[in-house]
Amino acid sequence: MKKLILILTALALLASLASCSEKPPKGSDVPGGEDKPGVTEPDASGTEPDASGTEPNATETEPDPVPEPEIAAPHFTREEFPRLDGSTSTAPLAVAMAALMLGESEEAVTPLISFNRTTNSYYNLLYGSADLLIVSEGNEEVYAERERLGFAWEQTPFATDAFVFVVNEANPVESLTIEQIRKIYTGEITNWSEVGGLDEPIIPLQRNPEAGSQSLMEKLVMRGTPMMEPPTQYVATSMGGLMEAVRGYDSSAGAIGYSVYYYAEEMRAAEGLKLLAVEGVDPEPEAIRAGSYPLTNPYYVVLPASAPEGSPARVIRDWLLSEDGQRLAARQGYVSVLDLPTASRDPAPEVGTRLFPEFTDALIPGSYGLLIPYAGRRVSDSEFATTGCLYGLMTPEGAVVMDPVCTEIWACGDLLVLTRAADGQTRTAAAALDGSWWTGYDYLSASGGDEGVILYREDSIALLRRDGEDMGTFTVRDMGITGDQLAVMRQGALEGGGGEWLGDNISILYQFDGEDGGVLYFDLADRRLHEMSMSDWALLYPSRPEKLPPVANAWYVYDELLGEDAPAIIASPDPETYAASYLYADGTPIPGLASIPLSPTRSVRLLGGLIERLDVNVAEYFDLDTMKVVFRTYLGFAED
Repeated sequence: MKKLILILTALALLASLASCSEKPPKGSDVPGGEDKPGVTEPDASGTEPDASGTEPNATETEPDPVPEPEIAAPHFTREEFPRLDGSTSTAPLAVAMAALMLGESEEAVTPLISFNRTTNSYYNLLYGSADLLIVSEGNEEVYAERERLGFAWEQTPFATDAFVFVVNEANPVESLTIEQIRKIYTGEITNWSEVGGLDEPIIPLQRNPEAGSQSLMEKLVMRGTPMMEPPTQYVATSMGGLMEAVRGYDSSAGAIGYSVYYYAEEMRAAEGLKLLAVEGVDPEPEAIRAGSYPLTNPYYVVLPASAPEGSPARVIRDWLLSEDGQRLAARQGYVSVLDLPTASRDPAPEVGTRLFPEFTDALIPGSYGLLIPYAGRRVSDSEFATTGCLYGLMTPEGAVVMDPVCTEIWACGDLLVLTRAADGQTRTAAAALDGSWWTGYDYLSASGGDEGVILYREDSIALLRRDGEDMGTFTVRDMGITGDQLAVMRQGALEGGGGEWLGDNISILYQFDGEDGGVLYFDLADRRLHEMSMSDWALLYPSRPEKLPPVANAWYVYDELLGEDAPAIIASPDPETYAASYLYADGTPIPGLASIPLSPTRSVRLLGGLIERLDVNVAEYFDLDTMKVVFRTYLGFAED
């Protein structure tokens, strides 16, 4: 099977390759019959219909809102605009600034804003790769490098963030002291009853060591007191992952985690979360600005002290500190230094239903008709969008069958391959595309080819054809290879291994020699090992004629579940705007998919007749024909 890899570059978007799957019979039956919850079809905007089924009263009128003051800003051309960098959390403000100052839409300027996280952005300023930072506070290494270089900068606060603690909304505790929080994270306090809550164990979640919020935890709360060493499952590698874990870790309300206000304010609208007061003070904008909330940290605008007067970097810095700049920051949800109202930042409403009320981390076999992978949690912003998320499974109508626990889900014919990482180990399962059966996470990994899927154990492989036919299990002894050769085979072709299934031939490993090389392969027909040249092996790949779309300099994006025989869409990149537009197969623009920024955190692809659009913090799934949103979920920003 051709594995489908999405690579976003500055100038072009790699087309989705053909899946090795055929379209299965499509149905909508679910386990348990008619008593399972149904799916409410959203309207064209993706919102749910009014529960009463009636139209709003047309005679009722709302008072006209007071118009917000217009924001004046300096104007630049793209050539004049300085190189911005900063923290992940300040990127939305930078996008809004760029749109205002360049006179373009936010969609058009988003590709210009590629922030490299707090630490990296400071280094970029120090080494001359950035002109202006919009950033949170750097770590000790940054300041040490500044001193070593003798670099002078001007670092001015423009907004204030707060360090906040989040718990499940079912937790009755409303406030903690800093001392109580410190003791929770040293392991001295282990039960919520010790701080006025229920008799329930505390699950203190932490962030990964390099995360900005972990540094803030150590600086603002621990203050030199070592945190306890957390179990692996208590460490979240993204802010979205931490919030999801607090909402439903182990199906209990005992978890606690931490974030910064900018993220948490957006996330707390999600069902199941609440922010705690600290020392009796709620983390609200007025308390954060006044300093009565005890855990705060500034956002800075930073530029080299050597920046000339009148330079774009200085002009933007001065503007951001002005009333107009502060007003924009407040409208974007930041707590401005000036006393201006901070806008609410509610996430897009979730759309979709669940087939099972309990958290489901394994596939429950049933007659679903077709299972479609969906992104339900972002775990990394250092990988491409489709590989930086955890995936679950849903029906084409947007009903969740399995919660997002898989690092990868891909299709081969009528098969799905699911990979999950848990307790420091990666395990793989195979399943029917319609969900009627699955193997469980019984295998170490999987690879595939045009014939089907190869599933690996330590000393054997299992073979499943594209239609699900079980071809049996073969041990290393059956194949006449060593355990080391099987280990190399598992690495895959890109790493010099094998693992391709073409016809009756299964490659074990490749031996390169100058311009050509040899392939060691196992022949299923005679059950023996053979060798052939790389050039002869290449002839085994099936030939597929190239199909050119009716749009110049574009390519087809094929359905990754249903293959080339299913309806496709067209990706059309614009090298001047660093964005791509998506079209129907006849070249007609698809509503809502014009000028999608080429960015590692954004992607568009086809899955089972649905268009998956991953944005920085939202995953949306559109029906290809109607462009109605059938499923939407909040991913959460990947934190610094």
